[in-house]
Order: sequence, then C-alpha cells, then structure tokens
Amino acid sequence: MGASCESILSGVNDDRTDFKYVGTWEHPGRQSWDIISGAAKYPTDLWMPGTLTAMALHSPYGHAKIKSLDITEAEKVQGVHLVLTYEDEEIASMPKYRPSYYEFGASPLLGDEAEFEGDEVGVVVVADNEEACKRALDAVAVEWEALPFITDCREAAKPGAPILRPEMNPDSNMTGNTFGAPVEWEIGNVEQGLKESDHVEVIEYGRPMWSQFRSMPPAYFSYWDDDPWGNPDGEKMCYVTNHAHFPSNGPIVSAFMGFGSHADKFRALTPYMASRYCDFVEKRGAQLAPVLSKRLGGVPVRFVNTRRQSFDAAVPQTYITARIGYNDDGTLHAVQSRNVHQSGARGGYGDKTHGHLVLPPNAQAFKSTSCPNIYSEMAYYVTNGACTTADPGKDMWEPVNLAFAHIADALGMPITDVIMKNVSVTDPSLSACMEAGKKAFDWDAKWHKAGEKTLEDGRLHGVAARACWSMTWGMISYNINLRMGVDGKIYMPYSEALIGTYWPDAVQLVIAEEMGMKLEDVIVYYAPNYNNWQNGDAADRGSTCTWAAKEAAVQLKAQILATGAALFGVTPDEVDLVDSMITLKADPTQQMPITGTGQLAVGFCGKPEIPFQNDVVRTMNVDFCEVAVDPETGLVEVTDYVSAHDFGKVIRPASALGQIEMALTQAEGRSLREELIWDENTGVLLNGNMYDYKVPTALDQPKIEGVPVETRMGGGAYGSTGVAHAHTNAGLVGLAIQNAIGAWVNVQPFTPDKVLAALASKQQA
Repeated sequence: MGASCESILSGVNDDRTDFKYVGTWEHPGRQSWDIISGAAKYPTDLWMPGTLTAMALHSPYGHAKIKSLDITEAEKVQGVHLVLTYEDEEIASMPKYRPSYYEFGASPLLGDEAEFEGDEVGVVVVADNEEACKRALDAVAVEWEALPFITDCREAAKPGAPILRPEMNPDSNMTGNTFGAPVEWEIGNVEQGLKESDHVEVIEYGRPMWSQFRSMPPAYFSYWDDDPWGNPDGEKMCYVTNHAHFPSNGPIVSAFMGFGSHADKFRALTPYMASRYCDFVEKRGAQLAPVLSKRLGGVPVRFVNTRRQSFDAAVPQTYITARIGYNDDGTLHAVQSRNVHQSGARGGYGDKTHGHLVLPPNAQAFKSTSCPNIYSEMAYYVTNGACTTADPGKDMWEPVNLAFAHIADALGMPITDVIMKNVSVTDPSLSACMEAGKKAFDWDAKWHKAGEKTLEDGRLHGVAARACWSMTWGMISYNINLRMGVDGKIYMPYSEALIGTYWPDAVQLVIAEEMGMKLEDVIVYYAPNYNNWQNGDAADRGSTCTWAAKEAAVQLKAQILATGAALFGVTPDEVDLVDSMITLKADPTQQMPITGTGQLAVGFCGKPEIPFQNDVVRTMNVDFCEVAVDPETGLVEVTDYVSAHDFGKVIRPASALGQIEMALTQAEGRSLREELIWDENTGVLLNGNMYDYKVPTALDQPKIEGVPVETRMGGGAYGSTGVAHAHTNAGLVGLAIQNAIGAWVNVQPFTPDKVLAALASKQQA
C-alpha cells in the first residue's frame, strides 16, 4: 500500500472550498470558439500583400555531405529574389541552429552536411511563390557524398559502429549527458536482492520512433516593420510566428539569438500552433525566416516545407532490458535495468536546466515504488533517425507497469493488486484513483487470468490497468499583469503560443473566482507586443499559471476594495466585490459599480512554492483498457478506456477531460499503428506521409471515459496538477493484449504481424 503523502498548498486562498466558476461546465471558452469557428489563425494562415516564399534544399540521403554546389541556374529562374548558400558570410556567422533542450548538439544554421534524410542543408531560396522556389531548387547543381548512417540506437551502441558526431565524441556515439559512460543509479544491493527474491525473470520493452505529425505543414512567417509603440532607438521590430510551447524556446529566441539582439525587438504573430505534442524541435525556417526578411529590406517572408518535408520523426527510440526479482506476495524486491536511448541527429540531449529529462526513465518511476533494490543504467546515442525531441519522461512508467504485469501474470493476481502493493508515496491519490477507476470500468467483473476468455464472436478478450504519476510540476515563474480598465473590466495579456492547452480559459475562471467579477468582465487576451509573460521553462500551464493569476487577482481585488471603501466612507474590510460590484457587507443592497473608479493595475511574478516533483509522487492516475483480439488476423480493437485521473482540483472540466481524450487517442494510435520505417540501405524514411503512417481517425476512436478525482494534492492553483502527459503511454494496450492472448508483445506498435507471431510462439512452446 502506498505511503501517505501530504498536500502542499501555497499562496492565498489555495484551500478555497466555495467555487462559483472553477470546476463548473456552463462557461464556454474563448479558445474553443476560436478553434471551432475558424477564427483562430495558425502560422500557415498568415500572409500579407507582398509576401515572398522561402524554401530550403533537403537531403535525399540518410547522412550526406555536399561536395560541390552551383546556384548559377537557380538564380536565373523567373520570380527568384534571393539564393543563399551555406557559404554566405552572414549565414555562416549566425549562431548554430540548436533545437530546444540541446546544450551539446548543434549544427550550422545552414551547413554543408545533412544529418538525416530530409534535413535542410546547403541552399535556401526566396521567390515569388512556392512553385518558383521549387524550380530554383531543382536547378541547383549539387554533388553529394553519401556518408555512413545509423537509424537505430541499438546499432549506434555497438562496438565498431560508424562515429556520427566525432566533433562531440571521437570515441563512440554515446552523447548528450552521458558522454563517456552511461548514467548509473542504484539503491540497495541489486545482486543480493535478486538472490533473495522468490522469482526472477527478464522483461523487455521497446519503443521505436514515432512522429509528431502535424495536421498542417509549419510555415515560419516573418517581417520587419516599425514598432507601433514607438521604438526610441529607431530600429525596426521583427515580427515572427511562434510554433513553440512558450517564447523561451521557439522562433523568437532563435531569431534574437541569431541577430545578437534582445527579445524586446521581436514579436510573436499568433498564439495558435496547430497539432503538436510536447515537440520542441523547430525547423531551420524558424531562424531563417527573419534573416531572409531582413536581407530583403524587411519584406514579409513565409518559409515553408512540403507535407513530406514537414513529416517529423520527432520522438526518440528507447529500448529497455531488465531483470526483476519479486516475491510470492507480489512485492517487487529487485530491479536491474539497462536502457539504450536515442538522442537524434543533433547529438545533444538535455542540458543543465533540464537535468530531470536525462535521468533514466526506467529508474525514475521505479524510484516511486517500494522496491528496496534498484539499479539503472542508461546511455544516449546519436543516430541519423531525424532530430528528436527531448521527452523521454512520459514513458517512465511503461517498464514499471510491464514489471507489475509480469508479476501479476506469474502469480495469477490482478495487476491492480500488484500496483497497490508496490507503488509508494501516493496516498490518498492512488487509492482514490484506483477505487474510482475500478468502479467505472467494472474491473472486478471483467478481469480474468491471461488467455482465459473468448468473446461470442471468437475474439480473445483482454483487460489491463496501469498506474502513472500525474505532472505536479511548478517550474515556471509566470509574470501576470492585471489591469482594471475604465470600462470596469479586468484585462490580462499573454503572448505564449498555445499547443493543445486551454490555460487562458482556465485563468479567466480563476481571476473571476478570486476577484468576485462576472466571468464576462474578465478579458484574457493575446497581445503580441507583450513579450514578458513568463520567465522559466518546462511543464504545466493550467495549474501553474492559474496559481500565479490567483495571486495577482487577490492583489488587484485589494486595490479595488480600498478605492471603493474610500468612496463609501468605510474600511476595506467592510466591502466586497460581488458580481463586479463593490458591495457593503453589512447591507448587500448598497452597491457601487467599479466603472468610473479609475484604472488600477498589479504585476505578479512567481510560481507555486513547491519543489519539482522527483521522488515524491503526490498525484496519480490509473488507466484501464479492454481489448478484443482476432486470433486469425491479429487485429486488435480497443473497446473501452477508463481513466481515473487525480486533477488535484479541476479548474475547467471541458478542457481537463478533453486532455484525457486527446492523450488516450494518441496512445491508441501509438500502440496499434504508428511506426516510422527507414530503408536499411539508404536511411530514407519510407512512410513519411499520412497514407502510410497511420494515425487514429474518428472511426478508430475507442470509448473513452474520464473519471475526475480531486485530492487537492497538486502544486498548482487550489492543489491542481497537470493532465495529458500522464496518459500518452502506449504500453497499456500491450498489457491488455497479453491478458487476451497469454503471450507478450514487447515492442510497440502492437501490429497484427507481431500479435500473430506471439500467438505462434505460444503454440510452439
């Protein structure tokens, strides 16, 4: 049974129990309206008169170097305004292209060596339109030298493998924060623990790369113009699209770093980013668009890629082998795990700021169990399998739940019982989620031992459960500015790009709640000229920024009450804000509108007063999955998903449950069909399109039921916590398949051929 964990609430009114807006359904969000109505403008939508188009040369090889380059004919193509090569002095002098989270790995902004198939390299063209760009690029005479390539981190780890980034590590492909030796971590005595265990077995887990596919190709739009606020130094302002999670690691930063300038000379053009999930890898166009625009006198430049060129192979491979020792009562006693992880073509992985990302994911979650003996070894290896994002963390619980499933299968126990015996430091959250989820899923009626139930239609029935921590990150310090206008409304500007989160709508609820304002009198709006919205990095929006907004709202309310009290001739303690009206507490019929009382404003910068969640897990979720497996074809159908998620406190229910549906749909796609396939002879991605790379559609959508749990154990506003990261893991479906067929499929995705192979191996055994 998990040990109890104390709630850590901080700031003003975090223990509030009376809510008028927070946690209620009947308040449609501004973002929802923008997206559904088509009012939202994405980077691909941006255009203005005189806009030119830019495109780059892309490598047709898995790894190659330009031997010679001739742009003479390209410059003659009608409609071409500019052709630049990697030898251009300004381009060559720019800081290296460095995707976010990468301290060690970097490449020239436009170099002569392509690090993966499709890499932007050598030449960039600016022309009247996309067709002219393509004609010019076709006219470039380029001679390539094909270089050795590796697309699998396991191959990169082998002795004698080609060294892909000798300038970083001349001795091996080990890179990132593991230069020279793997990251090792141990508690207890694993060898002794394995000897003491009643049972010892080996488990394997593999996750190939999967795509951060985008519903529309990214377009980096930029131009230079006067600052409407009146720039005292007379310099032009750079306007640029922002595709990243937040200004601290997107095109804006790429731009001002590239020019040796400052962030206050750059403005993001739109907050909407289309569909991306935890993707910090930007194309070179993010930095090239403002460079090209400035070279041409500030004219609008739209840097684009084709859909094929935009098909990102972004999420890295990871392969784990572990020996687990456990006892007859179902308790995990020892774990010895080794992980080979891919860092991608840039070579860097993690940095000093994001040190938590380079901790071994196979150890990080095991640390949250009661297992007394744990050893973890993890090594990162550079490959030519595209440029990956630094996000191994969301799969930390995959090998843990796989270990629990092996224990449950061997001992004939429900995995839910094994979870409760082994996951530590999580109550009351774990118990609450387990109880609510089992009830909603009808677990006790559905569970059975592996391979023991066949449905009426002949398909094999399987169920599984898994536990996972929820994100209680509080790493970001948010700079919240609130202003009461002469119209009596409360205004809060922001400039962060939105990537599937609905925190502005959640912030509106919290501000209205704390101030006593009508919801329609709180305006949270996008302000591209407001670039100092946050100071920090990583993680959760909804809980952390609403916490900061709560603090600012309380301060502004105090100012308003002080002003209103003076007009009433009473003390501030004798008045309150009720539905946007200053109201006498002693006689609520005596009210005064705040309109006309002047303009007031506050600024607050801070974050919840909690440590980053590491060993201590305060909020959990438990997901349940039911599958039907056709033994003749190997096809798997997910028939039911239930997710009992401890939100800490639900701020905006529609957004919260929508995050669960999004994440579980993504997990279903990853588990059953999404897989990137490279040609072994050329390193070329063979299924870089939405025909061959299968993602879930509406017809594939399983039944998903989100069950909200509220323990107030999170670190955000009112004890809230993050959502989506916790559910994107694909391993749960694999555990349900094993329960159905009685055999293990160890590598995602769990495609029909792998299912049939597992069934065949079982029959042969």
